[in-house]
Amino acid sequence: MNILPEEARTIAQKYIEEPGAAAGRPELKNLSGKLIYIIPVILNNKIVGEIYIDPEKGENVGGAGGAPDG
Repeated sequence: MNILPEEARTIAQKYIEEPGAAAGRPELKNLSGKLIYIIPVILNNKIVGEIYIDPEKGENVGGAGGAPDG
């Protein structure tokens, strides 16, 4: 791996647009045979989504959920 967990968190934070939301602690998991950092998106102490970061290239490769409007 070229990207450390804290670097993955910093990269994920750049993709969070909801005011007040922040990237949580990355976890390295195997998704469909590939290692991916899963970084939770936290708003008001609740996980409202997650961002997936490639541990080799440091690229955003997707995610799930999202902060609610309002």
